Amino acid sequence: MIEEQAVEPRAEQVALEFEYQHADMADGFRTLVRKRGVSGLVYRPAFLVAFGLLGVALLALKVSDGENPVVGVIVVLWAVLMSFAPHLFARASLKANQHQGLIRVTVDADGVRLRGAHADMRTAWANYGSYAESDRVFILRSPDRAGRCAMVLVKRGAADPADIDRLRALLDGHLRRV
Repeated sequence: MIEEQAVEPRAEQVALEFEYQHADMADGFRTLVRKRGVSGLVYRPAFLVAFGLLGVALLALKVSDGENPVVGVIVVLWAVLMSFAPHLFARASLKANQHQGLIRVTVDADGVRLRGAHADMRTAWANYGSYAESDRVFILRSPDRAGRCAMVLVKRGAADPADIDRLRALLDGHLRRV
């Protein structure tokens, strides 16, 4: 008589393979800061335009009164610099991650595993507090109150479009969506 061995069902698993690109990092940063609530307002284009116009108005008032226009200049410069923040963040993040080359990320019931040329890292779901999604990426956010980014998962790394839906289901099962 042949004994049947119990076969454990394999946990749902999704694999992504990608190399980080500037556009992925910039989109990740924009998505991250827009999900931060009130503190994310400072990166929104409408806010930056309004703040820049306020700076121009202050600058015009100070110049017309013959006073020092330093405050107006600072406000205008701040608005311009903040509009470049996603680009600057993406550039710095890309430099920090480029040496990994092709990255393979595996997401399953236990958490997330990232393997690159110089790293093999496994993180449990407790390392993340929530996630956000854009057209290009999933952002796994850290559990701190500000929800700083912990990991960027690039959608184009999926072998099959159905993998994106499976990944979203896995994330929904373990993390809160913001």
